[in-house]
Amino acid sequence: MELEEMKLAWNDLSKKVEKQEILNQQMIEKMTKDQFQSNLKKIALPEYIGTIICYLGAAYLSVNVPKLEEPLIQFFGVISIALLLILPIISLQSVRAMRKVNLAAQTYLETIQVFGKQKLRFQKLQKLNVSLGMFLMVIGVPVLLSIQGVSLNPSPLFWMLYFPLGVMFFLGFSFWVLKYYNRKLKATEKLLTEVNE
Repeated sequence: MELEEMKLAWNDLSKKVEKQEILNQQMIEKMTKDQFQSNLKKIALPEYIGTIICYLGAAYLSVNVPKLEEPLIQFFGVISIALLLILPIISLQSVRAMRKVNLAAQTYLETIQVFGKQKLRFQKLQKLNVSLGMFLMVIGVPVLLSIQGVSLNPSPLFWMLYFPLGVMFFLGFSFWVLKYYNRKLKATEKLLTEVNE
């Protein structure tokens, strides 16, 4: 009789251990998914804010560019508006592609591979955005000066000091943002790799 009771107790204990392992695995998967989404939200939020700023800038230029008299400056204004509308689309599409990586639908190895491809794509598109943003800054300054009624031949101090400082600030800020994004992407990739081990 004792042997039968021990077998039943052993079976009950085995079932409890199996349930506990399944619950632990489910908890790990949920925590991984939550951390994955959290890291991507930390990238997406600045992109959403930047999108709003770009669209406000495009609206401002759309209202004021038709008032400009010089055709070249109007052309620069139209290109600036187009860039302000296109840059957020590029960023948001790349963020959306990373957020579409489905942790539950694929094995972890496949998820890591898909995420790695999306990460590289995101980084390339962000570098493209920095280049286009720099171009926007160069052609946007004459447009903004004309809208404000300032002569396009401002003091040499503007072109020799203020404009280069603005370019340096833009590039410094852009590289700081890219570095922040890369840190978040590495943390996310590390998270996925650790779960796979």
